[in-house]
Order: sequence, then structure tokens, then C-alpha cells
Amino acid sequence: MSKIIWKGIIKSERDFPAANLPKNAKKLDSEEDMKKMQIKALPFMIPSFLICFIGMFTKTFLAGEKVINEWFIFVGVIIGFLLIIIHKLLHAIAFPKNATVFIGIMPRSFTAVALSSSPVKRNRFIFLSILPMILGVIPLVIFCFSNNNLKELNGILFGTSIMGMISVYPDIYNIFNVLKVVPKNATIQNNKNETYYFEENDNSKK
Repeated sequence: MSKIIWKGIIKSERDFPAANLPKNAKKLDSEEDMKKMQIKALPFMIPSFLICFIGMFTKTFLAGEKVINEWFIFVGVIIGFLLIIIHKLLHAIAFPKNATVFIGIMPRSFTAVALSSSPVKRNRFIFLSILPMILGVIPLVIFCFSNNNLKELNGILFGTSIMGMISVYPDIYNIFNVLKVVPKNATIQNNKNETYYFEENDNSKK
């Protein structure tokens, strides 16, 4: 497993870990400011919302009656919000075992982050980026198959699933940018708040 270090409060992107990059590294065209990135990534919330509400609509339609207590959705949302550190830990443990990952909180952007300057293969980067979605998928699946009469539990499960599903929207935005330009066998590496990719045919360093 990767080495995980609690960083605490991270004041700005300037405090992100730095890396030594190969000379053939190319910079990925993506938003570097966390706040601006979160805003630009907002459309990537839409598929997650649709999946959750299709699940609720289908369950309600098949039951022929209301299957949730709406007030308990807020309980689920709170639970989902509290799971954000677990979300970041899931990112961290998916890195290679020789990687070092820093977890911290950025009050300026009202977000938690998992940061590493360790290189990872493109497909592994995609996997570690999307892995925390299980925090939404699991409660959504349980919700879909739970007893229709357990309206309070169903409300909690639905609220938790929404938070778990939409919390990965910045990660899906990053995956989208990677899939557009990064070759399948390339390696991805972060340097501060910039993302680079390179193919390992040139191991010389800057």
C-alpha cells in the first residue's frame, strides 16, 4: 500500500508536492486553480444525479407508492459529507505501494485533497480517480433492493448515494481530460498543481 501522510491544512496550490519530470513530459491542458476547476467540472455532476434519480424513480414506479422518507435524505447527505475523508483514503490506497500520498483540507476551496507527485500509469490513474464512487454505488444498490416499507432507511441510503456519486465529479473531469490526449501506455505525474504525461522511452530527468 502507498505511504499516506496527513498534511492537515493546505493553504494553496503552491503547497502541493513537487516532482522531477522527464524531459519528454508534456503538460496536460487542465484547470490548475482548485476553485475554478470545481466550477468548470460542474456539468460532470449531471450523469451521477441522473443515475440516482432513475434508481429512485424506478423503485417508486415498481412499488406504486412512496418508498422514502424525504427528511431522512438529509441524514444521508450528512453521512455522505462525513465520508469525504474515506473518499480521499480510497484515492490514496490505490496508488502504487512505493508512492507517497498527502491528504489534507483546503479551506479556501472548501474541499479535501489527496496529493501525490508519484508517477502512475494512465489506466491506474483512471482507476484511482473513479474508485471513491463506490461510496455512492454501494448505498444506491442497497437502496434499489431494500424493502419498500423501510422508508427512513431508504431515505438515508438515497441521500448517501447522491453524495457518494456526485463527489467524484472533479475526478471525472480529470479523467475526461486524460482520455482526450494521454496515450494508453503513458505515465501521468503531478508537479505542484500541474499534471504531466509522458511515455517511458526517455528516462532522462530535467
